Order: sequence, then C-alpha cells, then structure tokens
Amino acid sequence: MKALKRAHIIILIACLIPLAIGLVWFIIRYDSLPNPMGIHFGFDEKTHESIFDVIDNKIFGIYPFVAGFGIIGLLSLCGFFVRRVKPNKKVTEKGDVVMRQFVLCIIDALNIIISIYFTVWTYCIVTQRPRAMKMWGTPLALVWLPLLLGLPIAFIVMRIVFRKKKETA
Repeated sequence: MKALKRAHIIILIACLIPLAIGLVWFIIRYDSLPNPMGIHFGFDEKTHESIFDVIDNKIFGIYPFVAGFGIIGLLSLCGFFVRRVKPNKKVTEKGDVVMRQFVLCIIDALNIIISIYFTVWTYCIVTQRPRAMKMWGTPLALVWLPLLLGLPIAFIVMRIVFRKKKETA
C-alpha cells in the first residue's frame, strides 16, 4: 500500500511542478508585462484565430495559478478523505480496496488534466500570445490519453500483485 501511496504523491508533485514553474516565470516577467493585459482568450469566429477576449489589470494574470493550485488542492483533499472513509459492512475488503484505488486514480487523472490545462493557460498569459487549446490539446491528448486510460488499470494490477506477494510471504 505504501508503494501506491507513494505513486499518488509522485503524480501530485508532478502536477504541481509545472504550475509552480509558471508562477515563478510570471513573477519574474511581471514588470515587463503590459498593463492592461490579456488574461483570458477564446476563439474569434470572424478571423478563425485565438484572441484575448478579456483584457484587464495584469494582477489578474495570477488567476490561472490560484485556480490551478486550488482545484488540484481540492481534488487532493478529496483523495485524503477517500482514504479515510470506512467501508460499508456489505462491501468486501477486496472490493473496497479496488474501489478506493479506482477513485484515487481518477483523481490523479483529473489532476494531470488540470495541470496541463492551467500550464498552457499560464504560458499564453506570460507570453501574451493566445493559442487555441485545440492546438495544444491534440498533441497533449496523444501523449496523455494512454497514460490516463492506463493509470487506473495499472494501479489495480499493482494492488493485486502486492496483495499476492503479501499473502505468499
């Protein structure tokens, strides 16, 4: 179980590092950013390009960090509570473990998606170049989709393997 908990912590740290790097980059570039600046972007149907659709004071450029760290923090808090919930008496121990691991894997997958989304948004704000999420999303999906689909399966397999090793020892 310690190996699985360690894997969840590694994924959480891997999700927080890009946001932290983006925050440091934003702070370093803060004085050189225009005021007002583009802080949110969308698709312009007339030109078929991404444009900043919200222009405001540059202090609001901190929003992707607050939202990204906040959502990842809330999901991690949910994971903490999932580990602490006592199962119903009708649920077997094996079923309880599999269900907990599945929920924790979904939380990890959501953390990865949120980290990618807010990291891309951060890049667009710091460079002041709006880019369509479709442009970023397609290559990132090709890289992350197999991981996100395989993550729950991998954790469940790891749990079964560790359980068999524990029973034979």
